[in-house]
Amino acid sequence: MQSKPGFISHIHSLLPQELKILRQPRRSYAELQRALQRAETITERTLCELLALRQSQQLGNEADTPDSQQLQHQLRFMLKQAKRCNKGFALLFVQLDQYKHICDNYGARLAQQVSELVLARLMAVVRDCDSVCRQTNDKFLLLISDVTRVYDAVLVAEKVIQKLAVLNGLVQEPLGLSVSIGISRYPQDGNDATILIELAAAAMAHAQNRGGNQFSLLR
Repeated sequence: MQSKPGFISHIHSLLPQELKILRQPRRSYAELQRALQRAETITERTLCELLALRQSQQLGNEADTPDSQQLQHQLRFMLKQAKRCNKGFALLFVQLDQYKHICDNYGARLAQQVSELVLARLMAVVRDCDSVCRQTNDKFLLLISDVTRVYDAVLVAEKVIQKLAVLNGLVQEPLGLSVSIGISRYPQDGNDATILIELAAAAMAHAQNRGGNQFSLLR
């Protein structure tokens, strides 16, 4: 999955313009405020792109699995439908926080069972019109259709966190599990399949950096 470094360069090329406006004498307060807001927006967009670039590099060949290819096909189809019908949708990037810990302490076989159970529970959370894809044993993508408000996507993320909080029956004691979830939305975050996946991955990384067991949206 390739990111778009040209877009980052374009954003950086805009920054001197805004700084020049801020340095000009005899500017009204309203003009300075607008220039400052514009500069802050550019900085936030640059940070989002850099996070997405770093996360996409970490993903490596994971995006080449058959399930991922099928989901990207579905995502492109949903983009066409959404543009035609003027509807929104959301992409949730879900990663298990303790997967390495489970592998190290319980073994690869049980970790695989955890991955299968997580996939089954994710499929139980979403509707028939939505899609679930397992990228790797600890990474999943959810494609949620007909999202008109950000709260629609947030509600799904909260359901996922609650549904996966405890896994029973795999070991003697209930196995606590947490996930980090990143959310991107069409059309708010972009109209390109690759960008939407990368921004969701970047938001997930942000949730993990804040301690995991939560969801994040990059704005």
